Amino acid sequence: MKTKIFLIIIFSLLFKGIVFSQSKSTTGIDTPTAFTIQRGMYQVAFLGYDNGGVELKTIIGLHDLLFLGISFDMQNAIGKGDPEPNIPGVIARLRITEGWPAFPVSIAFGYDSFYIGSIGKSENSYNELNRMVYGPYLALTNPIYLFDSEQYVSYGIRVPTQPSYVPGDTSYFLCFDVPLGEAFRVKAEAERVYYNFRRHEDWLLNFGLRYTYLEQVGIEFDLMLQNDQKPNRIIRIIYNDEF
Repeated sequence: MKTKIFLIIIFSLLFKGIVFSQSKSTTGIDTPTAFTIQRGMYQVAFLGYDNGGVELKTIIGLHDLLFLGISFDMQNAIGKGDPEPNIPGVIARLRITEGWPAFPVSIAFGYDSFYIGSIGKSENSYNELNRMVYGPYLALTNPIYLFDSEQYVSYGIRVPTQPSYVPGDTSYFLCFDVPLGEAFRVKAEAERVYYNFRRHEDWLLNFGLRYTYLEQVGIEFDLMLQNDQKPNRIIRIIYNDEF
C-alpha cells in the first residue's frame, strides 16, 4: 500500500511538471529571442562548455517588457589549465511590441554576450581577449503553427562592441524553437552569418535539446558546429523563480 501511494505521488509530481513546464524561452542556443520575463521574476543560468569553460548569467525582470542582468565567463574554470576570465558584461533586453493579430511578431532590442567558448573565438586582432564578445542586437520572434501546435522562429542582427568594436563582424542569426509535447523542446540555429554572407567557414550551426521540469528548472544539451572544427559540447542548467 505504501509503495502504491509513493508511486502515485511520484507520477503526480511528474505530471504536474509536464503540464506546466512549457513557456516562451528567452534564448535559443547562443542567440537571443524577443521574449522577456515577467516583472518580479529572475532567471539564473549555468553553462559549461568544452575545455572546462563556464558561463554564469543572471537576469531580473524589472518590467514585463524589460529585464537586466549580468554575465560572467571563464575559460578553463574546471580542469588542469589556468583559468582565463573574460570581462563581465551587462545583459539587457527591452521588448518593443508583441505584435498584433495580423502581425504577431515580437520585437526587442538588447545587449548580451555571444560566440561562446573556443569555437567562438574571433580570428581578428581587434579582439584583444580573442574569446567572449558582447554587443547590441535586434531580435524578432514570431510563432509558426505546424502539426496543430505552436513553434517559434527568431532572427535578427547583432554587432560586437566589447572588448573592441568590430563592425566587420556584424552578423545575422536564425533560430527554430520547437516544443515537443509539454516538457521537451528541440532547437536549431544558424549564427555568425556575416552581414555580407561571406566567410562561410566561420558560420555556426547549432542544435539543442531541453527538458523543463515544473517550469522552474531546465536542463539543455547543445552542440555548436563549425566547418573543420571540433564540435563544442554544451550543458546548460536554467532556474526560474520569482521574488
